[in-house]
Parts: sequence; structure tokens; C-alpha cells
Amino acid sequence: MIIVKVLLLPVLAILPLLPLAFTLPVIRTIAVIGLLGFWMLDPSWGSWVYVGICLNLMWYRAYLLYVEKLRMSVYVFSPTTGMQNSSSVWLAIGAAIGGIRSLTVGDLTGAVLGGLVAVLLIGLQGILFPNPAVISQGCGYPNVSPEDLPSFMTLLEKADYPTGLPP
Repeated sequence: MIIVKVLLLPVLAILPLLPLAFTLPVIRTIAVIGLLGFWMLDPSWGSWVYVGICLNLMWYRAYLLYVEKLRMSVYVFSPTTGMQNSSSVWLAIGAAIGGIRSLTVGDLTGAVLGGLVAVLLIGLQGILFPNPAVISQGCGYPNVSPEDLPSFMTLLEKADYPTGLPP
């Protein structure tokens, strides 16, 4: 059974439409609560599904930033990007809660997966899910307020946001 669960991770991690669920206001809330609810009801399978979908969101964001080289002006001013950013925080909190749930039922693998995903989502927050203030600071403008960012749109189109990941 563990082989099926391990094979489930890459399948869920590469499905193309899953990250779009985290860009729609009501759907993202339902998705996060539904995923966490599934983990609470069935910790042995829920952890694998939850982790696979979180990996999908991280892969999608890395793809946009590092493969497609999404322009920072589009990235900063896209409302769907902002929704994905907040979804990643809620997914990290849900992973920690799910990890605790798995630990209470004795599923050590689920607890480790939950902890690992929570740490990954929180640790990669500044690289994969930065907010506009972080981007303006990364582009060399630490004193730009979020209100002033629209006037710097052309600057952000030319500036390359330095990330911690290799090119």
C-alpha cells in the first residue's frame, strides 16, 4: 500500500489544474478546509493527498518564476498571485495541524510529511510566495511602500527579483 501512496505524490504534484483552485476566493477556502478535513478523517491517506497538492502549488510557483520567467510587475499586481500567497500560509498551518493529527493516531509517516510540508511552505515563503514589499526590497528599493509600488511598475519590469534558488 505504501507504494501506491508514494506513486500518488508525483501524480498529484504535476496535475496542471490544481494550483488554479488556490486562486479563486471561495474555492481556495473550500479546498484548504476540504483537504484538511480529509486528512482529519483519514490520516493515512489524507497526508499523502495533502502533501501532493502542496507540492503541486510549490512546483507551479517555481515553474512560473524560474522557467517561464514571469515579469515581476505581473507577479506583483496579479490578484491571483496574492490569493495563492495567502493560500500557501493556510496550507502550511493545515500541514502542521494534520501532522499533529497523524501523530496522535500513531501515523509517524503522516506526521513527518505534515511537518516537512509545513516547514517547506514556511521556509520557501520569501522565495516562492513573496509579497510586493519583499520584491521591492529584493530589487534594491527597501523604502518603497506597497502604496507606491504601482508607480514603480516599469522599474519592476526591468528589475530581476533575486531569489535564493539557482538559475
